[in-house]
Amino acid sequence: MNNRTIKGLERRIKVVTVLVFIIFTLILSRLWYLQIIKGEEIFEQSSKNRTRPILITAPRGNFYDRENNLLVTSRISHVVSVVQEDIKDNPYVVAFLSRVLDLSQEELFRRMEDSSKYQKDQYVPLKKDVDAATIGQILEAKLDLPGVVVDDYPVRFYPKGEWAAHLFGYLGEIDEKELAKMRGLGYRLGNEIGKMGLEKTYDSYLKGEEAVRIWEVDRVGQPIRVLEQKKYLPGNNLHLTIDARLQDAAEKAIRDHLAWAQSQTNPNINKAKAGSVVIMDPRNGDVLAMVSYPEFDPNLFVGNISSKAFNELKSNPLNPFSNRVTRGQFMPGSIFKPITVIAALEEGLVTTNKHFYCTGVVRVGNSQLRCNPPHEKQNIIEGLKNSCNTVMAELAFSVGPEKLASYAKLLGLGIKTGLNLEPEELQGLVGDPDWKRTMRHEVWYPMETALIAIGQSFVNVTPIQLAQVYSVIANGGNVYQPQLVKKITTASGETIKEFSPKVLRKIKLKQETLEVIREGLGKVVSEGTARYSFQGFPLKQIPVAGKTGTAENKGKNDYAFFASYAPADQPELVVVVVVEEGGFGSQAAAPIARKIYEEYFEVKPQSSVTVKSISPTMAEKTGDSKQEQFAE
Repeated sequence: MNNRTIKGLERRIKVVTVLVFIIFTLILSRLWYLQIIKGEEIFEQSSKNRTRPILITAPRGNFYDRENNLLVTSRISHVVSVVQEDIKDNPYVVAFLSRVLDLSQEELFRRMEDSSKYQKDQYVPLKKDVDAATIGQILEAKLDLPGVVVDDYPVRFYPKGEWAAHLFGYLGEIDEKELAKMRGLGYRLGNEIGKMGLEKTYDSYLKGEEAVRIWEVDRVGQPIRVLEQKKYLPGNNLHLTIDARLQDAAEKAIRDHLAWAQSQTNPNINKAKAGSVVIMDPRNGDVLAMVSYPEFDPNLFVGNISSKAFNELKSNPLNPFSNRVTRGQFMPGSIFKPITVIAALEEGLVTTNKHFYCTGVVRVGNSQLRCNPPHEKQNIIEGLKNSCNTVMAELAFSVGPEKLASYAKLLGLGIKTGLNLEPEELQGLVGDPDWKRTMRHEVWYPMETALIAIGQSFVNVTPIQLAQVYSVIANGGNVYQPQLVKKITTASGETIKEFSPKVLRKIKLKQETLEVIREGLGKVVSEGTARYSFQGFPLKQIPVAGKTGTAENKGKNDYAFFASYAPADQPELVVVVVVEEGGFGSQAAAPIARKIYEEYFEVKPQSSVTVKSISPTMAEKTGDSKQEQFAE
């Protein structure tokens, strides 16, 4: 081999050596970059490829009544969750889940697409509150279902179904609008939150802190084992002012009465399908019971309510989602009359010695107000007892519409009571000449003063407002803010917040005023328009004071009212009943209140007159009269 050849080989060896060195250097540089510079990031990505987090909602806090009886709780059920990336290209898994979960494949993919609310590799709840038989099928096929996991899941449970539904409320998935309002409070898309009632009002106390579980999965997404777990922290408990025994009595009384009314042939009665009851302690403002009928079952919203069931509720013309106690606005009819008497007495415009003469018609210009039957000669106490429109009209003319409206607002009408419950209560209305001129650009007619005095025309009230007004009469002048919650405690029983009675304002009513009103309302029950409803009730031992009301509503049957308190000499309960399209208050509303008093005071029901024994003719004889207004 000559020198030339040798030198050529040496050059080639050097070139190859340099190339090897360069390649080796590049490989080392790449390894250094991947392991040192990008090491943590790559490790994190690698970990994600083999781990799947799942979030488990904490059990919400319980509701207890004032005697610590459990009303609302959570139960352990199951949730089926998936990772979209692991199953979207697996037709067998998709078909299997669609069949056993009773979801169309379109619905299944829609729910998976909602995974935008979650991290890409996170398990997405596909269906909650899944029954045991379905869970059994999924577990049997577990090895063929990569990307699918079954886990324990606490779900809300309302043991009594529709019972107090408007008070408790229901749960639903948070939407983007709600999330924007709650940003920074620990909420995220996918959370279930209260949509109304106490569930919504106290959601931040009730929700607790969710659990996090990290699953290790194989290359196809099959769960292998739990790598890491953070346990949940249960939500706080609400201890309510509600008395479960009274709530039961109110629920049963209004249901039974409406069922009876609808079975009648009288067209003035048989359209009664809705109503409300509120019971309050006049000594402190505690709400002891609250019923809005018709109700709905909040258990329907546990898991995923079907579109059909939800649409049926939404399309119901009786609007079962509306809380009639706080958002039902009605002309109150004759139960407004004590306010008219209070205004006249407080202004010094009338005494018990003054007498009025009722001919059955009050004429003002071209209009007239009827009062059937004519009551002839009577004083203000008898005017209340007989629900006389003539007496009230004459008192209203002497007081004037402005003063009358101001007393109504002072006692609690036309303003919010302060009850803390979602959705927020409505304000109602008490009109006067200034309001009509400003809001309607119309003049005030004299007949409208008479109509306001008997709870018609420009007066709209809610049942909770009426309960507050009659509580003021019962306790002598303290306007209490209605309360639903006594305290909030942790799951371990530690008290974190208490709610004391709150007096919004004190009204200095004359003693004579209170005596006259209380005597008049007592005689309404013992001798007047409600006497038939309380036949057989032990009024001497347990005196009841109250007022019936019948209000006209355009295009509908009359609405029936009864507002009352007992015992009349030392009041413990205020009971307000509204029956929509129920006819006379003495016939439709007062018997419901009586059933509640029987339960509270443990009066044997067999001593009472049944609702069926009160005929329309008897109700008409009570003088709980309808009013006619003729165009001016």
